[in-house]
Amino acid sequence: MVIININPLDFKYDIETLSRAFYPGERFFVNKEVDIDEDKKVIIDVTFAENKINIKLNDSERSTEADFDDRADTKNRLKRLLYSMLVDETEKVLPWGTLTGIRPIKLALSKLEDGMDEEDVLDFMEEEYLASEEKSKLALKIAKREAEVLSEFEYKDGYSLYVGIPFCPKRCIYCSFASNDIEEKGDKVEDYLEALKKELSYIANACNELKLYTIYVGGGTPTALNALQLDELLKFITRTFNLTYLREFTVEAGRPDTIDEDKLNVMKKYGVSRISINPQTMNDKTLKLIGRNHTVKDVYEAFALAREYGFNNINMDFILGLPEETIEDVRNTMEQVLTLKPESITIHSLAIKRGAKLQTDSEEYKDLTFKNNEEMMNLASKYARELGMNPYYLYRQKNIAGNLENVGYSKYGYECLYNILIMEEKHNIIAAGAGSDSKFVIYHDEEDYEGEHNPEVFRVCDVKDLDNYIDRIEEMIERKREFIKENYNTYSIDKDKLESDMIDNIHHGILVSNLARMLGKEIGLADDKCYDLAVAGVLHDIGKLRLAEYLYGKDRDSLSIEKMRHIRMHSSLSYDIIKDMDFSALVKESVLYHHENYDGTGFPRNLEGEDIPLGARIIRVCDVFAALVSRRSYRDAFDIDSALNLLINEVKHFDMHIFLAFQRMINREEVREKVRHLLQYQADDMD
Repeated sequence: MVIININPLDFKYDIETLSRAFYPGERFFVNKEVDIDEDKKVIIDVTFAENKINIKLNDSERSTEADFDDRADTKNRLKRLLYSMLVDETEKVLPWGTLTGIRPIKLALSKLEDGMDEEDVLDFMEEEYLASEEKSKLALKIAKREAEVLSEFEYKDGYSLYVGIPFCPKRCIYCSFASNDIEEKGDKVEDYLEALKKELSYIANACNELKLYTIYVGGGTPTALNALQLDELLKFITRTFNLTYLREFTVEAGRPDTIDEDKLNVMKKYGVSRISINPQTMNDKTLKLIGRNHTVKDVYEAFALAREYGFNNINMDFILGLPEETIEDVRNTMEQVLTLKPESITIHSLAIKRGAKLQTDSEEYKDLTFKNNEEMMNLASKYARELGMNPYYLYRQKNIAGNLENVGYSKYGYECLYNILIMEEKHNIIAAGAGSDSKFVIYHDEEDYEGEHNPEVFRVCDVKDLDNYIDRIEEMIERKREFIKENYNTYSIDKDKLESDMIDNIHHGILVSNLARMLGKEIGLADDKCYDLAVAGVLHDIGKLRLAEYLYGKDRDSLSIEKMRHIRMHSSLSYDIIKDMDFSALVKESVLYHHENYDGTGFPRNLEGEDIPLGARIIRVCDVFAALVSRRSYRDAFDIDSALNLLINEVKHFDMHIFLAFQRMINREEVREKVRHLLQYQADDMD
């Protein structure tokens, strides 16, 4: 059991995540009253005073200076201090040091792009993040190869398309992706494809000025579709999008038991250039245990069949740390891969997320053992080299086995461009399908922004639930349309629409203001803080005034590279308007960061967890709720209970403590009556 006390509550995500890496499998209690008497108990107390961080870990106590105006530096100092104490306490060393929520390759690549020499990059990784020499060199090697691959085409002037197929033959016990059992939900496939085609049509039209460089059809398991359905999908994609500049077309064939001649023929017919056959392991006992219907024999047969149909760029995915597997099982898997000779392999370290059966049905699997370590990763790397492959991309996940990484290896020239582009966030990844996330990447002129190598990244997400996606497809399209209008287009002004929306925005601000003030009171904030939240609620969307040309134009609805390099989101513009005015730091931070999501998928800075200022986390919940209960041009208003259910669908975006407080508050009748009164006032004003 690990008890963490943080006063005041800040950097919670970083403190807890780093601590969990040292105490995997332990129960964690953060800022909670714990009345449990256990012999094995770790207590970590973190306190912040003026320009000082103090940490007490059981009987050890240390401190470090910190400049709290520099949040990034403060976080790194905090993590280095905590890391050194945890190393002494546990006698463990983490291969990636304090790097718990950062993409190491993106970090190394950005330093290379900024002109730092290789030795200085290594020193930076080792000194700033305490990464091992071995991992620092791996990060540098991959960053150099990625830079080489990216130099071969103008990726900034294009985009990649992701198409999500959320169906599988059966859900694996470790899977947390948007996936549905094809046998149970097969009757939904046609409806899903019709909805998907609508979203794809919109994307093709919106991106008609951009070059499409890569297509990635993933899932789920795309080949869970039958041959006719797969044909319908790929035909639609190839006829709807301009493929003139396409450099890579990937379909995750995924499960070997879903691959047959008809589907391979369909993929070949429509120009699929890369497929991924993903056995995860070459041990039949493990395959059965993790919920796969195929055998090792099926893998060989599917692979041979793909070769017969002329596929000369085949990737295979494997997971280290699967239940009950030892290093000898890994060796057996890799020996068999040697005989198949794929062009690339991806070695994943098992990461167990909340939505996986291993978590939701943990009691059923409590007796299973999971093991991954450097020895296993090094063994897989050795076999990759024997196959003539080098590492070309890497990423890390939360709760990853052994605090290790996922690495893609390939033969020279067979690197997956899509993997590099999405991991390093180098250009737009426009995604369609249930559970898919679009990443919009905006570069700025250096005189207007802090360096060309630090683009802003914004996410626009589709709902994960299959039925929700089908029923709300127009809303999914509208999410992208509104984002693009706010960021990329020039228009002549539609004055009637401008006037109407101005009234609507004023009322929206009033509703958010009232909700934020009440929610601040609900969680026990002082009256002056609640007042500041009310002010922030009124001001949070004021930046839309500067976007009138883009929001209320009549001309067109498409992305333009030149325009997108200069336009920021309205939250940044709102902050620009008020930053020199006499408002408190709470007001300014709440306005600037009110579109940040707790899981790190928001904007403008992709802040995560406790890195998001408290006021912004409060405004975020209130803003989304207020939007749902208000009428929109593309839908009617949701009633309060329906809006709450929709909030639950998006709960990963919110601070759970604040979200639960909001639920308590909004379920009181006097609060609901106030909301209804404000909405009626808005409706009367609009009419």
